Amino acid sequence: MSWPLIGRSEQMRTIEAVIEASDVSGIVVYGVAGVGKSRLAREALSAAESKGCKSRLVVGTSSGRAIPLGAVTAWAQSGVTDTVQLLRGVIDALTATSSGATVVVAVDDVQLLDDLSMFVMHQIVHRGAAKVLLTVLDGEPLPAAAQEIWKVGRFDRLDLQPLSLDETGTLLSAALDGSVDPDATRRLWKLTRGNVLYLRNIVEQEVADRRIVQQHGCWRWIGDPNMPSSLVQLIESRIGALPAKVGDVIDALAVGEPIELAALNRITDPAAVEEADTRGLITLEPIGGGMGVRVAHPLYAEVRRRRAAPTRLRRLRGLVAAELAASDDRDDIRVVVRRATLSLDSDVAADAELLVRAAQGAVWLGDLALADRLAGAAIRAGAGPEPIFVRAHALSWLGRGEEAESVLTEIHTGQLTDSENARFAFLRASNMLWTLGDPAHAKQVIDDASCTTPSQARRYIDAFLTVYWFAMDQPDVAMQAAKRLALDDLPPVVGAEIAWVLAAIFADAGRTGDAVAVAEVGYDVAARSFDAPHMRFNIADAHVSALLLSGRVSDALEVAERVRKQAADLPGAAQLLGAAVAARAALGAGRLDAACSTLEPTAVSLSASGHAIGWGYRYQVPLATALAMRGSSDEALVALNALDKLRRAFRSLDYERSLAQAWATACQGAVSEAITVLLSAAETAAAKGQFGAEVICLQTATQFGDRTRAPRLRELESIVEGPRVGLAARFASALRHGDGAELEAVSQGFERMGDIVAAVDAAAQAALAYRSQERRGSALGCSTRADALAEQCGGADTPALRQVTASLPLTDREREIVMLIGEGLSNRAVADRLTLSVRTVESHIYRAMTKTGTTSRDELAALLPRRRARTK
Repeated sequence: MSWPLIGRSEQMRTIEAVIEASDVSGIVVYGVAGVGKSRLAREALSAAESKGCKSRLVVGTSSGRAIPLGAVTAWAQSGVTDTVQLLRGVIDALTATSSGATVVVAVDDVQLLDDLSMFVMHQIVHRGAAKVLLTVLDGEPLPAAAQEIWKVGRFDRLDLQPLSLDETGTLLSAALDGSVDPDATRRLWKLTRGNVLYLRNIVEQEVADRRIVQQHGCWRWIGDPNMPSSLVQLIESRIGALPAKVGDVIDALAVGEPIELAALNRITDPAAVEEADTRGLITLEPIGGGMGVRVAHPLYAEVRRRRAAPTRLRRLRGLVAAELAASDDRDDIRVVVRRATLSLDSDVAADAELLVRAAQGAVWLGDLALADRLAGAAIRAGAGPEPIFVRAHALSWLGRGEEAESVLTEIHTGQLTDSENARFAFLRASNMLWTLGDPAHAKQVIDDASCTTPSQARRYIDAFLTVYWFAMDQPDVAMQAAKRLALDDLPPVVGAEIAWVLAAIFADAGRTGDAVAVAEVGYDVAARSFDAPHMRFNIADAHVSALLLSGRVSDALEVAERVRKQAADLPGAAQLLGAAVAARAALGAGRLDAACSTLEPTAVSLSASGHAIGWGYRYQVPLATALAMRGSSDEALVALNALDKLRRAFRSLDYERSLAQAWATACQGAVSEAITVLLSAAETAAAKGQFGAEVICLQTATQFGDRTRAPRLRELESIVEGPRVGLAARFASALRHGDGAELEAVSQGFERMGDIVAAVDAAAQAALAYRSQERRGSALGCSTRADALAEQCGGADTPALRQVTASLPLTDREREIVMLIGEGLSNRAVADRLTLSVRTVESHIYRAMTKTGTTSRDELAALLPRRRARTK
């Protein structure tokens, strides 16, 4: 595997500036082992060489430290016995240059140089004979001679930090040559803390052992890491030989960190805790009202857990669990989850009540896999039906619908109360609908329950009917069913889902105020409920949709960023959902590069983790749109075709699919076909009362050049809330009348609103209008503005932008046909695509060739080159 230098461009610039500066002797690079000091030094020498410098690399080693001039032996003359002459020869050899070029000497691990080699470096700095780059292992004692090297000259200091989470993700994508599951990236970063040496060792071992595998075009990490023996030995050498009592400290932390300092002192020997601190094996951090203790690096804990006897670890887990049970915050839900989790693999007797509470808490914390495990333990401990409900709920949200159904069938419904039976029906029907994709069976389950559920327990039944009709794309029927519901009176898990449903319906209808209000209520319900943590992301998705459709783009970005931050530290799908919601908002704002780079791995990961027909499908649609907007029509169509092969029997996302299809089609050049798709989608949306969706479809058709929808958009101004509809109406009217000045003003309006892609197209249409009036200066200004906005988007490539870029004497139909020829279509294929006769297509081609002076189809197609799609 190839591991490029990632995340060090700023540090490389710093070193380059030092090399070029006349008043600086060099630079000292500090960093912990494995952070990349050696790699940075070598890359800096290569960069200096490429600029005409001469470079030398000196490496300090533990074995060479015992040998005089051991580090610089390669530059020592043979046969010289006089020490002074020998030293002078080494200095001259290290700093020699025939061209007068700057010499750069890098010393890796300067603290390991022998005394004479130290003296050589000291003299080079003293004489100013070369620029000197020194790397130092942070935290290690430095010999006085090493410190004297940079005291004799003027040295800058550079503290090299481990890679951030984002930098780690970039490096993994480069090393694996493909998209990496964000959850795998997060797990690897948490384990290695951005230490490149550790990361490289673990990843290469996991790839070799096929625990890091490529699935559906995305690298995923399945299972737990099997640390390479070489890395284990390296970690153990850094930990050192530990006295038994210090080992107790590290092992206790390895199974139960963070542990409050006072509790750790009770579990282990306080003197041993202090020694572990002195050795740099533990770190302290504020926690609650006291100090918490952790191991200094996660891999220290990983190694100790693998080396310790299972009986020892079980005993230690029990001790930590007992300390937590005696603490003042023992009833805090996070502490409850920790107590129960520790008890699972300990000598502590199972506590059914604790396990149930912990399973609910794990759901609330977003750790559905742990919730499944804890609920399973509670079931085995005889805790009754509640853990069965919790486990089925967790399994369903994990995308394991068949397992959830199997768990639910274990419940003896005859022993349940009326309310519990209604809850059972709701959970089972929801699993059938969303996870198994079987709405007919789901409806049968709820209809059967409806016949036997008394009126006082019907809230679950009526709520599911609202959800069902929403899923069946019948929002008007769903709203009728919802009239019997009051969010405040519903069980939290039900109330959160109803809030999502209503927010989505209001969003599509253009009722932004109602959508925002019900979303805010839904957040509160989800926060209070142990059952509904992931529903907050569905609610946020609808919330963002409402704001984007109305034209409140900055508000959408703010909501999405808040949700992304909330999800950042959650495990599994929750983190992916937060990122996906943020990416949808980025797409709505025209930040196409950010949308593509986030949506691709998240959508693929969601699909690969059991959510292919659910969240995976939902976020593949905006990914296809983003790809098409950047000119990657082939990739967009591949994504859409993959969705066509999925059996999704609920919530068609009709207008969003149509937008994606239209952008991909228009990107290929079939603009009239794309407009037809959009107008049909707008008509369908209107029939369902989805007037906000209708506006975005009509606006996009206008961006593609349709001049017919101004009257309808004017009508929608009195129906749809927000600034978008009025701006879209102005756009359509100005395009219809060829009003360049108004189109230019509309472009500025879209930019202020935050829809930058629409601003690009309005500016491009303004340029075309000015050009038709032979106002070349105004046309050039608008064309330049459109190009600048397209770059701001991260490389937008729209039909209007292409048209304004190539000033050819072609009609719209001729241009469309030429673009399709450029896509490799035959005359017959073009005719079929545009519903024309082959003879008509041939006539258009002949006229286009006559106008442009071309003599072949290839020459003609070359006149309208596609913008090169940006790499993702």
